[in-house]
Amino acid sequence: MKLDNLRKDILNFIREKIGKSLPKNRKIFVNYNGTEPEALADPHFKKKRKKNFIKTSKYTIWNFLPKNLFEQFRRIAYFYFLINIIVIFAIPDPPSSPYTSIIPLAIVVLVTAIKQAYEDFLRHREDRKINESLTRVLKDGAFKDTKWKDVRVGDIVEITSGKMFPCDLVLLNSNSEDDVCYITTVNLDGETNLKEKSRPKNLQELDSEEKLSKFKAIILCDHPNTNLYQFKGKILLGQSEFPITNDNILLRGSCLKISPKVYGCAIYTGFDTKVMLNSKLKSNKMSCIEKKLNAFIIIFLIVLAVLTFFCYGLSFIYQNVYETHWYLKGSEPTYYKENRDLYNFIFLIYFMNLLNYIVPLSLYVTVEMQRFVGSKFIEWDLKLYDEETDMPAKANTSDLNEDLGQVEYLFSDKTGTLTKNEMIFKQFSIDNQVFEERHGKLYQVNKKKDEEIKDQKFARLWELMSLCHTVQIDLLDKTKYQASSPDEMCFIDFLHNLGIVFEGDKKISSNSKNKSRVINFQSKQNYYEILQILEFDSTRKRMSIIVKNNETNKYVLYCKGADSAILSKCIAGDVKTCETHIKDFGSKGWRTLALAYRELTSEEYEICEKNLLDAFNDIENRNEKIAEVYDEIESNLVLVGATAIEDKLQEDVAETLKSLRQSGIKIWVLTGDKTETAINISTSCQHFPQSAEKIFLTSMNDIDEIKNRMNSYLEKIKKTKIKNFALIVDGQTLGFIFHNDLDEVFAAICSDCDAVLGCRLSPAQKAQIVKLIKKSKTKPITAAIGDGANDVSMIQEAHIGFGLFGKEGNNAAKSSDFSFAKFKFLKRMLLFHGYLYYTRSAVLVQYFFLQKPRFCDLPSLFCFLERIFWNNIVQFYRFDFLQHNIDGSSHIVLWNF
Repeated sequence: MKLDNLRKDILNFIREKIGKSLPKNRKIFVNYNGTEPEALADPHFKKKRKKNFIKTSKYTIWNFLPKNLFEQFRRIAYFYFLINIIVIFAIPDPPSSPYTSIIPLAIVVLVTAIKQAYEDFLRHREDRKINESLTRVLKDGAFKDTKWKDVRVGDIVEITSGKMFPCDLVLLNSNSEDDVCYITTVNLDGETNLKEKSRPKNLQELDSEEKLSKFKAIILCDHPNTNLYQFKGKILLGQSEFPITNDNILLRGSCLKISPKVYGCAIYTGFDTKVMLNSKLKSNKMSCIEKKLNAFIIIFLIVLAVLTFFCYGLSFIYQNVYETHWYLKGSEPTYYKENRDLYNFIFLIYFMNLLNYIVPLSLYVTVEMQRFVGSKFIEWDLKLYDEETDMPAKANTSDLNEDLGQVEYLFSDKTGTLTKNEMIFKQFSIDNQVFEERHGKLYQVNKKKDEEIKDQKFARLWELMSLCHTVQIDLLDKTKYQASSPDEMCFIDFLHNLGIVFEGDKKISSNSKNKSRVINFQSKQNYYEILQILEFDSTRKRMSIIVKNNETNKYVLYCKGADSAILSKCIAGDVKTCETHIKDFGSKGWRTLALAYRELTSEEYEICEKNLLDAFNDIENRNEKIAEVYDEIESNLVLVGATAIEDKLQEDVAETLKSLRQSGIKIWVLTGDKTETAINISTSCQHFPQSAEKIFLTSMNDIDEIKNRMNSYLEKIKKTKIKNFALIVDGQTLGFIFHNDLDEVFAAICSDCDAVLGCRLSPAQKAQIVKLIKKSKTKPITAAIGDGANDVSMIQEAHIGFGLFGKEGNNAAKSSDFSFAKFKFLKRMLLFHGYLYYTRSAVLVQYFFLQKPRFCDLPSLFCFLERIFWNNIVQFYRFDFLQHNIDGSSHIVLWNF
């Protein structure tokens, strides 16, 4: 992290010195063709119109050969044999033909190069498929089909429902009644739920090609960055300014839902898009044994040097052999008489060449063969086969088999990895009683008599659950709902089973300013005008809606959220009993929500509306002002009750985590989900030990406060040797930690915690955390597992990447080293196959390092003892060489079986 920051500081310093420092904001010309006065006045207009081309491949036709050879000859054995071949070509009368060394080395290098070229060809093909996908761009007054790679910054793009956004866009218009659209961001943060996006407030209506063609504006915004959840900018249109927030941004990789069609302006393209900035290009991974091989080969090179000089020293006994033996006169080798020093040097090279078999070049080939065959055992293992999805396990690489048994840290995604992302409504608490639904009827827990749904005691609860949400009806399929939260979708399904049906948001008449929410209560339609929606955020931990009952004309605020955020705001209701029920729900691993309401007078609502408008218009302190207004209106609540929802875990998740923890593996859960949701899941799947004390680094934006909190935690952990700790950290705080070089202190705290949970993390932050631990002092072997495209960076950063074939697509599985269908298979992969692979590889390597000295030690011994025991030593050498080949061959064959 420090190197990254240092690199940025150096670049900024150089830019300042040469007078080319980056401007404070990025300037984008919307719908300009370059002939306008503003465009002509900007010397960098063409550079700002960047194309949307992307590349994830590693090689090109021009750099493949040098780059690939460089990567391969990083192996010390390869490099040694290359030098040896060059020397043999250089010296006269070599002791062996250089081709005997060239051929095996060339075969090994060629096979590896072909393998890597094929893998990169597949990446090129995937890049080409993406770059040549079609979208529609406004050109010459009409939308025309255009390849993704040809979209430029400032172009106006048309996207239809179900299509992916080709680049990062500012929403200009949505073809819907309320000018909003809904998107899924599964490829960005792993969340499968809907998110609402709207055009910038008060921006003119741009709903036709004619209006869009005449629309020319300038956008000032942030420079490209990795933050998925923040955006600052504004549209300059004449003398008017329209603020742009993250609610107006459509990111590449997101998918349009519900709205039939939207128009947007490209602001970030190609490698500047947030999804690409959060991505990590795939790099070559080396197993722990392969890294150790380089160290071992250095030792054998030292042994080779010792034996070479030993034999070279003994050779001086025969220094004058050409002079003392009459029959050798006239057959002196080159330089024997002309340059005795050069002759002696060449003679030294002779011995080095004769004894170079001690360096096991064939070991790499044998290890590769053993890995390849070994990887097939994973694919053939029926215990890793999932009948439900008909998916066997797959080894995408065979280079990391032995690392499976050496994993010390496991980094796991949550949604779709630990959980199925399927919500089931379990129970709710109201009036000191707990109820549940069975087959469309309502029962008190442990009672057999059903309750009357129309009972007045349930009326407020039904209203709150059916109104306080952001669920929408799919415009393309009226029978389907699209929800921004799985909890809300679960509410709607629960009510539907009881005969309370949400029929969507509609305008009752053309004169209506706001939409009305339509609730069908057992065949009777009720209308509630939507006045304000106070959206959920991780600081407040609650969301609210203000509605006006069209029958009674009463204003009501309905609120739901975490019990810690709701109960303290209540001035009426049985809070203590509700707290008891919530604790009981939580002990079962269920997600809980507290529900409350507040009746407002028309005067109170008018004050609230004015305050919200003033807060929104304050660009400098918008977030702080809005938070103050929300806090004021969400007070003096009346408690209604609490709900319990089960987020179904994957099969045997708790048992798998327990087994991995017992084997000494530290487990971290890294997710883009909300803090409360993540904590509930970590508790239910037993990621957090029951006795662990939770410590928090969340919702912090003051660096001094973060430093003090971290130092106090570090001191507390060191003093308390017996107690377990579980750390919860969010993306906002983590950003400050990495930016201010506090990563070493953070790593020290994490290493002493039994479990770590990261919430609201971007894909880049997940990869940063993995890299932090991977590069720490102890250099542990790390593994990462996930099922979505947002997990790819983390998977590729870790030493070993596991991908699940999930509901979020197969992006993670394609980018991983090993892939399978369910999280529970991880236990067998690490604890069974990992153990066997490491044992096999270790024995094979030891065998080779025992075998090779026998090739070289005996000739060296022969040089020493030849004159004393000539006949015996020759017979012994022949016998031992024959025995070695028989034993060695049989051992390898038996081992492969």
